[in-house]
Amino acid sequence: MLVICLKSKWRSVFVLRVGLVFLLGSVIPVFGNVAVPKDSLKSRNTPEAELKKRQEIESSITLLENRNHLIPLDRLDTLKIAALSVGDINSTEFQQMLANYMKVDFYNLPENFTEKDLTDLKMKLAGYNLVVAGIHSITNTYGFKPLIDYLCKEKTSVISWFCESGVLATLKISEKPAGLIAAFQNDSLSQSLSAQLIFGGIGAKGKLPADMNQSYKKGDGITIEKSFRLKYTIPEEVGINSASLKNDLDSIVKEALEKKAFPGCNVLVAKDGKVIFHEAYGYHTFENRTPERKDDLYDLASVTKVSGGLPGILKLYDEGKIDLDKPVSTYFPDWKNRLFHRSDKSDVTVRELYAHQSGLVPFIGFWKKTLIEGKLSPKWYWMQADEKHTLCVAPGIYLDKRFQETVNREIRKAPLKTRGKYVYSDLPLVITPQIVKNTSGIDFQEYVESNFYRPLGANGLTYLPLRKFSRDRIVPTENDQYYRFQQLQGTVHDESAAVLGGVSGNAGLFASANDLAKLMQMYLQMGTYGGKQYVSEATMKEFTRVQFPQNKNRRGLIFDKPSLNNKSLKPANAYPCPEVSDESFGHSGYTGTFVWMDPKCNLMYIFLCNRVYPTRNNNLIGSLNVRTEIMSAIYRNMK
Repeated sequence: MLVICLKSKWRSVFVLRVGLVFLLGSVIPVFGNVAVPKDSLKSRNTPEAELKKRQEIESSITLLENRNHLIPLDRLDTLKIAALSVGDINSTEFQQMLANYMKVDFYNLPENFTEKDLTDLKMKLAGYNLVVAGIHSITNTYGFKPLIDYLCKEKTSVISWFCESGVLATLKISEKPAGLIAAFQNDSLSQSLSAQLIFGGIGAKGKLPADMNQSYKKGDGITIEKSFRLKYTIPEEVGINSASLKNDLDSIVKEALEKKAFPGCNVLVAKDGKVIFHEAYGYHTFENRTPERKDDLYDLASVTKVSGGLPGILKLYDEGKIDLDKPVSTYFPDWKNRLFHRSDKSDVTVRELYAHQSGLVPFIGFWKKTLIEGKLSPKWYWMQADEKHTLCVAPGIYLDKRFQETVNREIRKAPLKTRGKYVYSDLPLVITPQIVKNTSGIDFQEYVESNFYRPLGANGLTYLPLRKFSRDRIVPTENDQYYRFQQLQGTVHDESAAVLGGVSGNAGLFASANDLAKLMQMYLQMGTYGGKQYVSEATMKEFTRVQFPQNKNRRGLIFDKPSLNNKSLKPANAYPCPEVSDESFGHSGYTGTFVWMDPKCNLMYIFLCNRVYPTRNNNLIGSLNVRTEIMSAIYRNMK
């Protein structure tokens, strides 16, 4: 139950307190200084009580200012955000939750900040076009007014109040901030939900229960009806028992860790647009030195196909710039017939290519052509990047950019042996960056980043992660003793992507589970996320449907699909698990990664690990069926 208490303070000014006191595991409403006896309350420290508490706090958070409809934040790719916490010198739950939605930089001011502290802060914030400030605790009321004046007059700011409103009531502020949120409690839930409101993870429905000052009266509160980005909550909000789900998933992962199927992993589950489970397990390596974190970046391997290569093709098709039933050679001239060379690929269609029935061989070991007696050839490699050697295959190893021509030639020469049959191949996505560039006129990496990753706020979904992140944020993969002769960490594991400088459509992307989830949720929502339509629903439905069932080919376009007649198969033969719907889609990756979306039950599941550490010969993840056992457990818990 939510109770509003009014206390007289600062003469005739009324201080609004919206609060709940949590005593001995129970939710106890407070009337003045009198607590209702615990025995008179029905609620206990249960998931249901936790859900009720979340709902009450979410309902109480009040949006008081929203200039030019700033909240929820839009056009994330245009924002450079400073996340400021005032009254707490450590990173706060408010800041951490803001960082779930996009890259923000943390700044803190202590309670008793000095004039110099404020001056220094102003210099640091000069380059930001938005400041999101959480006011957690204020004792320095003399220095506080200049801070608020600065945020209101000199910066575009969103201010969230987590302390009592009396300070705000006594200040004579000539201008108002662009955004103002009244939360009134400094607990972790109020901070988390306020941050989610700013980015559209939740809507706004709170109303002031009493006058706060001359500017804000009883009943004030701006309403935002719907959320449009991922919400972070507990499983009970979607009807799942949190203890049961956690126990089931923990037990599967624990067995895999004990048997050393992989050193560590991340598991993320979202249902109905809500992240209900995200856990990091284990360590980066079997030496147990660096614990896994939720924001660690993993080599996605072939999950890159649906998160790197696919977005570019989706958009070009959606814009009518690619026709699925035209020859690939229309967009990739290397496959056209020439005066002295007849290509057996000249009439292969885009649809055949991306449904894996073009006849292309599964893979080609391009990298082997750069070796002499098992060692890197000086004809191709140099120790430093220069105008000629631009393709970084690993730190200290740079490949001649002309090798792209060798890759194209080897693909062109490889005969089509199985056209019309389903044979999974890396090669369609190896040439995809060139198709995207040829068709759009824009570099492939820039095309997918500017049209998808940056607008989504997915800074941790990236090629070439060492350019943006420290090594300790990136989970290592294999100790490569046959090509690059070093421990790979932040350099793509896949050799075909490596010889292309780490930027390919088949592999090369690194991601945190949370940032990958934004792209996958956009797919699940049929092309829309964060109030933006990235591609049309019709395009998403075309790419996620089975293309050639008559050829016993289960594939969509680039997306993987369940086995044909999956429900009628024996559980051991069902793929990816017996419970998924025919409408579902996803992809797996060689390093142990897996993503799957099921529109029928509005479910998203992400599993990231580094099963190839220290060697790819470890395939316990497959024999233990870890990824799909987790998926089955999720479906069982939904029932």
